[in-house]
Amino acid sequence: MKLFCKYLLPVVFLISLTACSVTKHRPYSLNETRLNVCMDDLEYIGETEISADYRQYVGFIFALDSLNGEVYDRAHKHTVELSNVPNGLYNYLDRASYKLLEEFPDADYFIVVSQNKSIERLYLGSMVSVSARIKAYKFK
Repeated sequence: MKLFCKYLLPVVFLISLTACSVTKHRPYSLNETRLNVCMDDLEYIGETEISADYRQYVGFIFALDSLNGEVYDRAHKHTVELSNVPNGLYNYLDRASYKLLEEFPDADYFIVVSQNKSIERLYLGSMVSVSARIKAYKFK
């Protein structure tokens, strides 16, 4: 009986290893698509500025106060992602960027010209104001 249990344990172990199979998935399509766009291909529509004001407490507690100069309503949350910004927008500017689609509904391409961040230090917190100037273009 001991001899049987001695060989049974490695056999069960080997069977359990073969039951865990690994499959590799390799797509045969391109990961990226490249589209060369020049400024001659774009038509300038306009420029706007988006902004957000928020408070930060103890380094990790955030309270959003206003978006685009209006008091922030937590019941209505709009977000827009600008994918052509390499490091992304500052905090809460993705929520303020709904203004871009309201002002320029026919725009195809947005370019972030500049981003500004102003921090007012307080005791155990800070008041932060962020803004960005963005130009809107559409394809000819």
